Amino acid sequence: MNQQLTETEQAARLKRARRTAYAVAAIAVAVFLFSILQMLWISK
Repeated sequence: MNQQLTETEQAARLKRARRTAYAVAAIAVAVFLFSILQMLWISK
């Protein structure tokens, strides 16, 4: 029973970590794209 609980907690922790990683990656991509668009807009 206790082993099952820790496996469930570990799966939940992995799910949260994956969601956090996706959020950080999305923010990084958004900042990267924004900087490229800003550079293109300034050069015009």
